[in-house]
Amino acid sequence: MQAALCMLFTALCVNGVSSSPLKSVQAGEKLASTDEVNILMYGVLQFTESMHHMYQSTEARLARVMKAISRTENEVKRLGHDTEETAKNERQIKEKLQLLQAQMKALEIQVHENRDTVTRVELEEAQLKKKLTSLEVNLNSSVPDEIKGTPLKNISNLKDLMKWTQEQKLKLENQNQQLADLQKHNMV
Repeated sequence: MQAALCMLFTALCVNGVSSSPLKSVQAGEKLASTDEVNILMYGVLQFTESMHHMYQSTEARLARVMKAISRTENEVKRLGHDTEETAKNERQIKEKLQLLQAQMKALEIQVHENRDTVTRVELEEAQLKKKLTSLEVNLNSSVPDEIKGTPLKNISNLKDLMKWTQEQKLKLENQNQQLADLQKHNMV
């Protein structure tokens, strides 16, 4: 572009001012000097160069802005995807929490049933102990020594029953402890 303007300026200078339409200027008026035309042409060249530089810098800025917009759009898409994943995970956690709560309720019901059973067994055990004690007393006082071996066998059976009752009681206590642990974890 500068070369074209330089050639135009040179052509004008070579042809001189005579071929210019300015020749028709009235006699009293003075034409511009070559130095003035040179300065004017230099100013036009500088202006053209500044315009070209501004165009290039604007184009580079526009490219940077477009890249920034593209990155922002990608971030927005990624955040949307992350939000969807988070919502999905939240739904899954809520479902698992509801399942755990249902399991805890079932365990609580089972514990209550086991407590009732253990309480009933303990009462029966206490009644059996009383009956056994009264039977031993009656047997010892009324039965001859040859027959006393049979109650010993019954006593052994009752002791086995008492041992089983104790085992059931321990199992119930373990289940109560497990339920308490689950409740603690659920509250956390």
